[in-house]
Amino acid sequence: MRTAHRISAWRVAMCLLASLACMASASGAKAGGAGQGETPDAFPYELAFTANEFPYNENPVASPSGDRVAYVVIAPPATQPQDDRFLPSGTPTTAIGASLHIASADARSASASIAVCAGKGNQWAPAWSRDGRQLAFYSDADGRVQPWVYGLDSGACRRVSDAVVRGSVFSGSEPRWSPDGGTLYVPLDPNPPTAESGIANSNAAVTAADDGKSKAIVHFGGGEAGEVAGETTRSGSSQAFMLRHYNTTLAAISLQDGRSRVLVPAENETRPNRLELSPSGRWVSYMSVIHPKEEISTEYVTDLQVVPSAGGTPRVLAKGLQSSEHNVNYTRLDYRWHPTRDRLFYLKEGGLWSVDFTDDGAGTPRRLAEELGELAPAVLYFTADGKDLLVGLDPKGLGRDRAPQGLALVSLSAGTVKRLGLPSEKEWQFLDLVRANENVLWQPDPGSLSVVLRERGTGEQAVMRLDIGSDKRSTLAKGMHRTSGFVSGGDHGNLFAIYEDIATPPNLYRFSASVARGQKLSIIDPRLEGRRYGSAEVIETRTPQHDGSMASVRTTLLLPPGAKKGDRLPGIVMIYSGSDLSTRASYFGGGMGNTVPSQVFTSRGYAVIMANIVLAPEGVPSHPAERMTDEVLAQAYAVADAGYVDINRLAVSGQSYGGYSTASIVSHTNLFRAGIPVNGTFDLASFYGGMDDAGDSHWIRWAEKGQGRMGETPWANPQRFIDNSPFYRIDRIHTPLLIVAGEKDGTVPYEESKKLFVGLRRLERPVQLAIYPGEGHVISTWSTKNAVDASRRMVEFLDKHLRAPGIR
Repeated sequence: MRTAHRISAWRVAMCLLASLACMASASGAKAGGAGQGETPDAFPYELAFTANEFPYNENPVASPSGDRVAYVVIAPPATQPQDDRFLPSGTPTTAIGASLHIASADARSASASIAVCAGKGNQWAPAWSRDGRQLAFYSDADGRVQPWVYGLDSGACRRVSDAVVRGSVFSGSEPRWSPDGGTLYVPLDPNPPTAESGIANSNAAVTAADDGKSKAIVHFGGGEAGEVAGETTRSGSSQAFMLRHYNTTLAAISLQDGRSRVLVPAENETRPNRLELSPSGRWVSYMSVIHPKEEISTEYVTDLQVVPSAGGTPRVLAKGLQSSEHNVNYTRLDYRWHPTRDRLFYLKEGGLWSVDFTDDGAGTPRRLAEELGELAPAVLYFTADGKDLLVGLDPKGLGRDRAPQGLALVSLSAGTVKRLGLPSEKEWQFLDLVRANENVLWQPDPGSLSVVLRERGTGEQAVMRLDIGSDKRSTLAKGMHRTSGFVSGGDHGNLFAIYEDIATPPNLYRFSASVARGQKLSIIDPRLEGRRYGSAEVIETRTPQHDGSMASVRTTLLLPPGAKKGDRLPGIVMIYSGSDLSTRASYFGGGMGNTVPSQVFTSRGYAVIMANIVLAPEGVPSHPAERMTDEVLAQAYAVADAGYVDINRLAVSGQSYGGYSTASIVSHTNLFRAGIPVNGTFDLASFYGGMDDAGDSHWIRWAEKGQGRMGETPWANPQRFIDNSPFYRIDRIHTPLLIVAGEKDGTVPYEESKKLFVGLRRLERPVQLAIYPGEGHVISTWSTKNAVDASRRMVEFLDKHLRAPGIR
């Protein structure tokens, strides 16, 4: 793990400024709480980045009986790698600071629980044995990522094997128990760190020559590639990256002697990734590492395979199942094993398929309920009795994130179909189903099921119960909150979930059968308890859309403690164009807009406006810079007209594509008194030509088919790239900017930020550039000292331009 950088050293060396004085004040060097002159409500800078949290990629796991819940808590480290997803030990960066906890369902009070195994090492990916007496998980306590087991009766932890597990930054890599509790099925690291050094094998493209000098790094394209043996990279390809990070060896580990038995090696042509186990334990199913559907594509597919758990030849069941570059999980399943029978169901090209397994292996896949038409992705869950399978109907939206407009229960014996209606898509957004586990619906009453929705007008989350017999709907819970990670067990009498709202820190709670929030079961960070927090308001705004129409969108305001309508506060518009940031109002503290926690700003007297910017579909040639400006101006004026903010004291900020958005907007309007772009790209043509050390040029795909929305190459339409690049509009930028960048940003090279700074400095425009050595793309993952300094620098910059005397 890296050590923290000395603040004094990097400030002198790297604080690049022009036209404004360097803000390297004594207060900026502090890593602690509220500084001199701040109110008692000011949220401590350091706490903003060190508060314990639940992992975004793991949900709580209920024991089979439902009497206990295992959950993981992350204590953010002072530093973590910025240029890789794994530590040298193989630990994924998302598991740094992870500890495993167990809550009792009948607890009468909440407390700060003690981690199992006394919190030794990082602990994550819990999985209960089928009898609920043992809990398997991964830990690096002995230097490498290995499988461990906690015994509920003995209270003892033990490492069960020397085998090295392939961790993942996404869910789905959890160990799988055999029915008899004697075997764990896990993904192993094909290039594990050595036991002696604990250093992972290098994936670097550069190797040392025999004489100690560096070899040339040679890449090929076109016909030249055929002259060289071995794999070559392609334009827009990310496959080399995917294989380095997600390709695994699938193995069975005996808990009796710790020996591992390889089922499918990583180099197998099927390129295994995550695995599942059939109910009998006789079959192991697995997905391949995802791969692009076409050479230049944002659509990814995966292949579904199966292999006998006793060993044998893998068989491909289905090729080309749609996958996704989803921000939570690259491997969301579109297939399920039946809870009690060796029968597998999967979705392919909008249809439902089934495969029965016998002693002879997999049967012939059969199409089910074809009369339902195209089905929605990811909605594929069994009823509690295992007699029916729930699917989503009439998907609407783009890509794999299309949401169902209705539901249907398919009888697994008779093949009959029962359709269930959902509320109007114009008024409600479908989010999820309330589930007992990853495969089965939560049904305390077998005659109903529960759906998680968001009301579009208010942004409030709701749990709605659907009566299967009558198709009647009733709202069980509704509010501006976020309830996630629903789990249950046993007879489904107990329901657990993580609850949070803008003024309530996230914790695990027990819920009633009517989804009423009951007993609090955890206190993951006592430092967050008993503080005074702000509030949220929702404004409905009419904004111009990319297709020339007008639409109503939801904008949310995050307000300081005690703020009210008519205060006309200075405000910061947070933006990530193409995304709806207004939903952040349901998160504790209002979440993040530019990857700095929003309460850093709200607790210091600023209103934070979470913008909802709808752009043209990805991959369609468009002019995103103009479109995002039209929409953000409409929302800025609307919140000012509502009396919450002062239109003369507004700033704009965003990170990554939000950083690009920030610079683009201030090149089209002079409304904003300050702007803070973070790790953005500002020259789209130059960015198009980027290539990583492995030879992959991801940004071709980004520009032509993805978020860049250019829809073509720079040479086909250079004017489109110029018109939408802030770098070529620098002469139009008069808004003071604080440009923030991480020097080790592997997503957007910090040279992009330097380029914008150089142009503005050349024109003697008010600008600062703060580059943080060793830091990456997301401020919330930076070293605590640097994240605190960047946040304090932002507040001081805003104070200067939005609060100085005479600013109106």
